[in-house]
Amino acid sequence: MPFVLPPVVMVFGLIRVYSSKPLVLTATNFGSDLLLVCAYVILSFPYMYRAVDTGLAAIDARVLTEAAQSLGSGWARIILRIIFPNIRTALLSGAFLTLAIVIGEYTIANFLARTAAFGPYLSLLGRNAPYTPAAVSLISFGLTWFAMVLIAGLGRGTRGRIQVAGAR
Repeated sequence: MPFVLPPVVMVFGLIRVYSSKPLVLTATNFGSDLLLVCAYVILSFPYMYRAVDTGLAAIDARVLTEAAQSLGSGWARIILRIIFPNIRTALLSGAFLTLAIVIGEYTIANFLARTAAFGPYLSLLGRNAPYTPAAVSLISFGLTWFAMVLIAGLGRGTRGRIQVAGAR
């Protein structure tokens, strides 16, 4: 129920709010696509937050920030050169969770009449050809495994990457 009920409630709320004036988004394809993207972003917030929170808890961001500031680094350099490389694995994990949620989500795209999304597309394929959805599902399963291997490869070696960039 915790995975099924929130998308149903959210999509009916979005349809009710954005199908009447002053902002009618469900009347156009672009508006419905925008609502679908916004719904997916809202749906993935808790998973991305938890992944980033775990990544930030794994490093001592305060000490790294203070060390970089004492060497003359500004906030942009601290975030881009010190914090982001150290939470890279957490960001990639959150991105993978988001990808898995969006690929597996059917309700929002179906109620917004977006057949180009993966879930409704599989359902539409199943009406016309019985074996095609199975083949497409296997391909998506392979792509998911490829994404996991890619995330594991990109996240490799982050323990040795803690660095403090000083002023030039």
